[in-house]
Amino acid sequence: MSEPTVTVVIGAYNAMPYLTRCLESVAEQALGPYTLECVAVDDGSTDGTGKELDSFASEHPGFVRVVHQPNSGGPSAPRNVGIGLARGRYVFFLDADDHLGPHAMRRMVDMAERNGSDVVLGKYVGVGCDVPHSMFASDQDVVDLATSRVWNLLTPHKLFRRSFLLERGLRFEEDIRIGEDRLFVTQAYLQASAVSVVADVDCYFKVRRDDNGNISSSCGSADVTRRFETARRIMAAIGAHSEPGPVRDAALLRTFRGGLLDSFSWRFPQLTEDEQLAAMAIARQEIERFYTPQLDARMTAPHRIFAHCARHGLRRELLDVIEFLKQERSKDGRRHAVVVDGGRAYAAYPYFRNRTTAIPDSCYDITDELHQEDRLDALEWRQARRRTVLRLGGHGYIEGVPTRESATELVLRLRDDGREVRVPTRAVPSADREGGFIAEIDFTRAENGGSLTPGVWDVYLDVRTQGLSTRRRFGARKAEGVAPPQVATTRDRTIKPYCTAYGNLSLDVTAAQRKQPTRVVRRALRGIARRLRAGQLRELARPLR
Repeated sequence: MSEPTVTVVIGAYNAMPYLTRCLESVAEQALGPYTLECVAVDDGSTDGTGKELDSFASEHPGFVRVVHQPNSGGPSAPRNVGIGLARGRYVFFLDADDHLGPHAMRRMVDMAERNGSDVVLGKYVGVGCDVPHSMFASDQDVVDLATSRVWNLLTPHKLFRRSFLLERGLRFEEDIRIGEDRLFVTQAYLQASAVSVVADVDCYFKVRRDDNGNISSSCGSADVTRRFETARRIMAAIGAHSEPGPVRDAALLRTFRGGLLDSFSWRFPQLTEDEQLAAMAIARQEIERFYTPQLDARMTAPHRIFAHCARHGLRRELLDVIEFLKQERSKDGRRHAVVVDGGRAYAAYPYFRNRTTAIPDSCYDITDELHQEDRLDALEWRQARRRTVLRLGGHGYIEGVPTRESATELVLRLRDDGREVRVPTRAVPSADREGGFIAEIDFTRAENGGSLTPGVWDVYLDVRTQGLSTRRRFGARKAEGVAPPQVATTRDRTIKPYCTAYGNLSLDVTAAQRKQPTRVVRRALRGIARRLRAGQLRELARPLR
C-alpha cells in the first residue's frame, strides 16, 4: 500500500453528536494529487463515540483505522497513538468536536511542499466562540518567529511533517493535562526549518459545544498549580531550543504573559498557603532565569506587579492586587485611578507608592497601554471663505486621564509614502462628553499651503493632555446617522470621503479633470491664432475700441 500524503489524527472522547460532522469533513477533503488516511482513537468513550467511529470505518474501508483504548484522562495519549500509527508524509491533529474546511488539507500540503515547511497553520474560524485571527492577515510562506503572531496560536491543530516529529522525538506530554498543546507546539516552532501560514482559505472550524464539554473549557481552581508546572516546562524547552535573542524573547513573552504570570488569576487565592508559596517559587525561579528588562517593558502593569511580588515573596500584596483586579472586572467594579506624573501615566493599583512594600513605579506604568476614546459626530461639505471645505465634528480623549490643557489634531497620512499633514481643531465645549472639537480641511491649502497630493489619505486623531499623547485611526465610531458625504471638487482636486472595511475614515484625492472647450470655441481659438500669426493685430483689436 502506497504512503498517504496526510494522516489526520482524531482523538475522541464522548464527542457525539459533533463527531459526525468532524468525520464527514475529513471524507469531504478535496485533495487533488494528494491522498489521505484517518487514524481515530476512541479514548474510552461512553456515549456512542466508539460505535460512530466503527460505522464510519466500515463505510470507508482502507481509509479509516479505529483504535479503542481505556480512557487516558486527557488528549495527549490519543494523539501520541495517532503519531505512532500514522503513515502519511504529514500529520494533522483534529479534535473530534471540530471540523475541517473542504480544501484545508490540499492548501496546507501545497504550502508545505512549496516551502519545505515542517509546520503549517491553517486559518481558524470560530463556531459559537472567538478564535485567534491576528496571524491570518495573509498567506505567509515562511514566518519570522521573532515578529510573527503565530505565537498567539499554540493549539495543535496544524499540519506537521511526520519525519520532523520523528527526528525531533516530539510527543505530547501525557502527565500534564493543562497546556500540553502549548508545550508541544512551542517545541515544534523553535525546531522547525520553516513555519508557514495559510490564510486565504477557511481551514479549521473550532466549535464551542453546547454543553461546554470541550477539554479546553473545563479547568477548575485545582488546576492552577498544574498551569505553573506546565509553564515551567515550556520555559525549559525555550531555553533548550533557542539562543538569547529576538526569537527567544517572542517565545518567552507568550509564555510569561499567556502562561506563567496569567496563572496569578482569581483562582490563585483558592489555593492553600503552601500551594501558593510553591507556585510563587516556580515563578521566581523562571523570572530570575529569563525575565529581562526588554521583556518587562512589553508586559502589562498587572503582569509586572505579579512578577515583582513573586520574585520578592510578597504573597499578601499579590493576593490583594489579584482581589482588586477581580473586583475591577466585575459588573459594577470601579476602574483604578490614573496618576500622571512627569509625562508618564500610572495605574493606582494597591500599594502604588507605598513606602513599606516599595514596589517600583515602573510596575504600575501604563503609558503605553493608554486607550483613546473618540467618535465622529458630524461630517459634511461646507462653504467657507468662498472655498469648499470638509468639516468634521467629534470628540476625543484619553480614557481615565483627566482632560487638562488638551490639544487635539487630525492627521492625514498618505497611504503610499507615509507623509503626514496635520489639521488643527477648534475645541467645542460639551456637557455630555470630553474633548469636543471641530476641524475643517481646506484641500486647496492643506499641504504646505497648496493642494493635497493625489492619493488615498487615511485620517487619524491625535489626542494630547498633561504631557501624554495617543493616536489612532479615526471614524470607526460614529454618531447615529453619520456617513461620508458625496464626492466634491475644488478648483484642482476631486475628493471622495469613504469608510474602509474597518469603518475608519479615508479620503481618496485625485486631480480634477479640466473641462475641454467645445468645438465652436476651439474653432474660434484656432482662427484667432491664425490671425495673430498673420500680423492682423490691428484688425483683431478694432472691435474692442
